[in-house]
Amino acid sequence: MHGQNTTTSLTEFRIKSILELEPELRRRTKKDKMKFLEVPHLPDISGGETLVEVVAPQTSKYFAEWNEDPAQFFKDRSRMLMIFLAIKAGGVGALLEKYSQLATGELLKSAISNMKEKGFGSPAAVEQMLPQAIKNAKNQVRELRSVNPEEEEAVKNCMKEIDEKLEDK
Repeated sequence: MHGQNTTTSLTEFRIKSILELEPELRRRTKKDKMKFLEVPHLPDISGGETLVEVVAPQTSKYFAEWNEDPAQFFKDRSRMLMIFLAIKAGGVGALLEKYSQLATGELLKSAISNMKEKGFGSPAAVEQMLPQAIKNAKNQVRELRSVNPEEEEAVKNCMKEIDEKLEDK
């Protein structure tokens, strides 16, 4: 499981399954809402292990009876929400274009230059954050590029249901 992208393509069926399970999952976890999950070890990022994979086994009791892998559930839910928010922000393609510009660093460097010229904020502090901001933008570009047209279409077809579930929270 580690070191590979195990993301399966999201389908309308999978999205509706996630949306159906989520209220029950919230109900099951309510009594433990003030408890933190333990992190038994840091993820082995060199092997592709994620934090979700490290803590997911602790959540398996909530998924009893569902024949659902907790790590896959959270990964799919996260992916569904990423695509949903990208669509709301103008579409996966439009957001990919924006993050691609940020990933070069030129847009941020221009903003820092503007700050210096106009005496706004703390350009030095922003410059220190620049490498991490570029890394984050590159990660977002990678995630957005992995979205296939079928997944985007599946999420588009479920926009109303996703919106309703998010409002219920």
